[in-house]
Amino acid sequence: MTQINPPSVAIVGAGLSGLACARTLQDAGFRVQVFDKSRGVGGRLATRRTDHGSFDHGAQYFTARDPRFRKRVEQWVAQGIAAPWTPALLAIDMTSGSPVRAAVGDGTVRYVGLPAMNRIGRTLADGLEVRTDCTVTAARRVAGAGRREQWQLSAAEGKAATVTLEASFDWLVAAIPSPQAAMLLGEAGSLQAQARMLPMVPCWAVMASFDAPVEAGFDAAFVNGSALTWIARNNAKPGRDPGPECWVLHAARDWSETALEDPAEAVCARMLAEFSRVIGCSRTPLTARAHRWRYSGPGARTDLACLFDATSGAGACGDWLAGSRVEGAYLSGLELAGRILDAAH
Repeated sequence: MTQINPPSVAIVGAGLSGLACARTLQDAGFRVQVFDKSRGVGGRLATRRTDHGSFDHGAQYFTARDPRFRKRVEQWVAQGIAAPWTPALLAIDMTSGSPVRAAVGDGTVRYVGLPAMNRIGRTLADGLEVRTDCTVTAARRVAGAGRREQWQLSAAEGKAATVTLEASFDWLVAAIPSPQAAMLLGEAGSLQAQARMLPMVPCWAVMASFDAPVEAGFDAAFVNGSALTWIARNNAKPGRDPGPECWVLHAARDWSETALEDPAEAVCARMLAEFSRVIGCSRTPLTARAHRWRYSGPGARTDLACLFDATSGAGACGDWLAGSRVEGAYLSGLELAGRILDAAH
C-alpha cells in the first residue's frame, strides 16, 4: 500500500554504496533524493573517456562472495551490464630490483562492467532523482512538520554560492568518504566521532595510451616492492574498444601518501618510469595523465558495516566501513537501508 506521506531521505554521495542504499529505500516506498558533487554517478566505479581510448581508472574489477551481492551480480550479468574477466594475471615482485614473475591462479572469479565500469552506477541510478554537480556542504537539524526534527542541507551547484535547499528530509545518509561524512554528521549523535576514527588512504592512478602493443606478456599484474601496486591493460577487459592500447597504473599506498600533493605531471612521469622497469622495456606513451584518488580506500579495519543513529535519523555507508572492495560498498549501503527501514516501521 502506498503511503500518503512516505518518509524522505537525502543521500549524499552517488557512489555504489549510496546508490545501493537509495535503490533499496526507493523500492520500499521512500522519497529519495541523491546528491553528488561529481558530474556523473558511480564514484570509483569510474571510466575516463579520451580521444585516445577509455580507462577504468578507479575500481579495476569486483568479486562476489556474499550471497546478497552474488545475486545482484548474477542479475547484472544476465542484463549484459557486467561480465566475468579472466585476464592473464601475474604477481610481479620487485624486491630484488628486477622483476620476478609468477602466475596468479587463485580461482577467483573477477567481474567488470560492460562496456565500462561506470555502467554499473548508471544502471543503479536509473529511475532515481539524482542531482549531480551539487556539493552538499552542511546538514543541520530543523523543526519538522510533526514532533520529529528533519534534516536541512546547504549545497552549492557548480561554481554557484552555497545556499540552503528548500526541501528538508526525515533521514540523512552520508555515502561519502569518512572525512567528508564527519563534516556532515556533527548533529548526528556519535557518528561524527566514529567517522573520524576511520581514516582513508589515497591512490595515484595513471592512464596511458600507446599507438602500438606493449609487449608486457600479461593483461594485469599485482606488483610488490615497487611504487606501483597494480598494472592492467584496459583493452583486455570484455567489451572494450581494441585500440589504441590503454594501460592503467595504480600506485602503492605509501608511495601515494608521500606524493599526495606533488604535481600530477611529475607523478605521471615517475609512475611511467616505474612501469617501464616493472615490465622490462621502455615505451613512450601516446598520451598519459595522472589522477589522484584522495580517498581511495580504508586506512583502518572495522567490523562495522555502516554507521547509524536512529535518534537523529542519520547514517553513513561506504567501503571504508565494510572493506575496501566494491562488494563491501554495496553491502554497506544495503545494510544501512535495512537499518533505516527497521527504524521507520
